[in-house]
Amino acid sequence: MARVRRRELRQQVLEALHAHLEDASQDVFVPKDAHHAADMADVMWLDLEPDEARRVFHNLEFTAAAEILAEAEEKLQSLLLEGSDPAFVGRLLSELSYDDGTDLLEVLPEELRLEVMCFVTPEDAAELRHLSEYDPDSAGGMMTTEFLTADIDENVGDVLKRIKRDEGESESIYVVFIVDEIGILNGVVSTRELLESSIHELVADIMIPDVILAKVDEDREDVAHRILHYNLSVIPVVDPRGVIVGVATADDALEVLEEEGSEDALLLAGAHGESDAGEPLATMVGHRAPMLAIPILAGLLMAKIMVLFEGEPDPEAEFDSFRLCVRYVPMVLALSGTVGMQTSAVLVRGFAVGQIVSGRRLGVFLSEVKIGIALGVLCALVTAPAIGFLLGSMGDGMILAGALMVSIGWSATASSSIALGSEAAGLDPALVSGPLMIAVSDLSAVVLFLGMASALIT
Repeated sequence: MARVRRRELRQQVLEALHAHLEDASQDVFVPKDAHHAADMADVMWLDLEPDEARRVFHNLEFTAAAEILAEAEEKLQSLLLEGSDPAFVGRLLSELSYDDGTDLLEVLPEELRLEVMCFVTPEDAAELRHLSEYDPDSAGGMMTTEFLTADIDENVGDVLKRIKRDEGESESIYVVFIVDEIGILNGVVSTRELLESSIHELVADIMIPDVILAKVDEDREDVAHRILHYNLSVIPVVDPRGVIVGVATADDALEVLEEEGSEDALLLAGAHGESDAGEPLATMVGHRAPMLAIPILAGLLMAKIMVLFEGEPDPEAEFDSFRLCVRYVPMVLALSGTVGMQTSAVLVRGFAVGQIVSGRRLGVFLSEVKIGIALGVLCALVTAPAIGFLLGSMGDGMILAGALMVSIGWSATASSSIALGSEAAGLDPALVSGPLMIAVSDLSAVVLFLGMASALIT
């Protein structure tokens, strides 16, 4: 039901954006309240042409443009800001939180980044430069410097007044961190505890001294797991002295865990950790092809080992092309299985994160078929001379490599068909694509390989 509702909202956003693009009289586009920035970012990335997305973005009301930029993926951020005026980007930075602004600066080319920093206030520039110094994969790289603190000798009433004056500048007003005169973290108190206490009471008397915290140089995945384990909305980040320098929030943790989980799943399947369903063909080949080197080497080694177990050939026996082809079946299984797992992993992730919607299924399918063919051609070019050398016949090596190419292309086609078909039928592609994909793609790839190769080799 939630998935259907999400599709309806995306369709409403898409119709609104198309209506704006068709109305030449509209110079400024103000989204409706129901059009969430995350949905608009998805539609602009997945459903609009690059020129259309940039046109919509530059026509947006300024605050809405900043919100969409904060929700957008890095690739969309680069696309939307391509050719933008540095002053315009600088104004956008002033609307973003410091952690989002730091992430945006990482996307910009070096020259544009330096020009943009000239159009932000000195205070914002100092904070952005400070955050940019941290490793993006560390707690410092995921934190923001917008948080509430209170001196240890302050009373509750003064702290509540500061919370009221905050005006949304802090990342969270649900907790206040208690520090001493040099900023060392001493404790934490929730806003609820402040409201329930006397305004004359000292915060030191009601704070929790044992604070769950993160070190600024800790791996961000460890910090995210800590936030999840302790069910925290925000975790303080301290430097080696114990001075609080920022906070990481639950939404930051969810983003990190999603990225790390997706990367681990893709790497496990033999795909690059940054593989996406909508990448250009050359990028997808570059992400997946290196992982095929291992099954190729293993397959060639297995073919050599199988020759040793066959024994000395009978000189009077007729030539058996089928027996020759069987030596390379392990390579076919290894390569078709790897390509099938790569395809399934990328598509399943695409469904999970909303990259693949109903209107893009055909395009994604054709893209996966193309990459299967491209990977098959690369494997054939690599294996043809190697097999020819082992057999002592370059002609036979080219035939076997050609049959291997067809089987790999078919494996990608079958795997993408199973993943896309199961999702369209309302089934979980993650559940269906595993065992069914292996059974169908591997068996059919072997049949294709043996049938073609044994028929052509004489």
